[in-house]
Amino acid sequence: MEIKTETGYTKNIKCADVYTESSAEYVLPDYLGDVRKILFTGAEARPSGRFAGAGEVEFSGIVVYTVVYLDSENDISSVEFTSEYDYAVKCSGERYKDSLSDTRVSNYQIRLIGPRKISAKSSLVGSARVCESDTLTVSGDALTFVDDVETATRTLNVRKTLISSSAEREYAEEIANLDGAICDEVKVIYSEAEAGVDNVSLENDEVCVKGKLRMCAVIKNGDEPAYLAEKVVGYEEMIPFEDASDDMKFIPVITVTSLKSTVNPEETGSSVVLSGIVEFSIVGEKNEEIEVVVDSYLKSCECDNSYEDFSYTSLSDVASQHFSHTAELPRSEVESDSLREVVFLSANPRVESVTSLEHGVKISGEMRYSGVASEISEDGKASYVMLKFSSPFAVNVNLDCQNIENLRFETKVSASGAMASMDAETIYASSNLDVSVIAYEDKCERVLSASIRREDMPIDTHGSKITVYYPMKNDTLFSVAKKYHTSPSTIACNNSLSESVFAGGQNGALTGVKKLIIF
Repeated sequence: MEIKTETGYTKNIKCADVYTESSAEYVLPDYLGDVRKILFTGAEARPSGRFAGAGEVEFSGIVVYTVVYLDSENDISSVEFTSEYDYAVKCSGERYKDSLSDTRVSNYQIRLIGPRKISAKSSLVGSARVCESDTLTVSGDALTFVDDVETATRTLNVRKTLISSSAEREYAEEIANLDGAICDEVKVIYSEAEAGVDNVSLENDEVCVKGKLRMCAVIKNGDEPAYLAEKVVGYEEMIPFEDASDDMKFIPVITVTSLKSTVNPEETGSSVVLSGIVEFSIVGEKNEEIEVVVDSYLKSCECDNSYEDFSYTSLSDVASQHFSHTAELPRSEVESDSLREVVFLSANPRVESVTSLEHGVKISGEMRYSGVASEISEDGKASYVMLKFSSPFAVNVNLDCQNIENLRFETKVSASGAMASMDAETIYASSNLDVSVIAYEDKCERVLSASIRREDMPIDTHGSKITVYYPMKNDTLFSVAKKYHTSPSTIACNNSLSESVFAGGQNGALTGVKKLIIF
């Protein structure tokens, strides 16, 4: 019968990025006019499902495309449509515990293929992580001889990622009340919702997430110019997290999975209500201490030992910070001489580089702004033009880490709260940058994989031989004891080694020890 000694731990696997595409064609409904000019486009990936099967985990969702345009009547209008995506990563079926993935649109193209038909194609990147149970195994019988065996162990800090169950919350807010407006003449051209996080804390078996939800919509009332209405509400949600602990760092994952607008008639006019479903989940990061056997021997006989490299990652720090970004665009670069105001603006950050600093990392990239501005046309009516420009950004995130030059980083940068104002010469844009960084180190430890007792090679332990040994540079208490088939504690006691040396245990260094008497 094969004998094994096993140490269990959670294996954290960073999968290679998966690249996939999604596409759709959309035909305008009869009640909308032809597309004359596209003013704004957007594409956002929204996850909808995850399925762990035999040997792989499949992630699926939709890409939501938004197109704001001028129609054949020179009026502003919009459509929203979707395409599906899915991709899979490998996993070990029986050992699978959990997984998560961040799916983002890296590039997209939206074009007209006729006055009433729109084609959309997006390229997506899926960054997945799989958590599996695993074991370190030492095969052979030597470790079972508990009165004879001596083992050298080491405690390793191994990264462990835990994911909470998802929790959905529904929000509904009146964001505009239009006095005297006729319900049928009020249109919502564009809407969005963003959830920002102010604080995350552990309370019993739940994670408390506090922040602000910004809901906004571009509203058009009859022949009046379109304008942006918004409302910011505070939220506080308790997300169940059964295995959370005080030493864990938490990263909220918040997704607005659906958003719809409703125009309601009121006694004195009309109101606009936005309602949406927000999905909350929590990623918890910590180090799990596991004890591994790096060497062993028997005092009474020889052993055949085998070793292997154990590769793992160790968490160094998790940090989240908020920054502000500003940019300027000369009005002369906009194709209009009669701008009235910026109706709405969207911000999309693209990370280009992550470099280590003495006490953190520098994240650099480009902030891409796009939106719509109104202008006064020759007939005195409102018309609309496209806004599109970019500006560099660079932020420094502080980390509490040692040997930062050896670390690797997982970063996530998102933008929210994009706004714009203008004067006679310049358009001023601003947005909030939410940045999270996970710093970790790839490590490798030589561990014992097998130890087999050699009964045919006994050690004479009954002689009266006394040996004087002069420790070499890399000797430890354990290595010397192994050489002479005695125990580290026996050598330490017989040589009256200082408490500091003996406290080093089996791997205790012998720095400053000139000679050892072994008998």
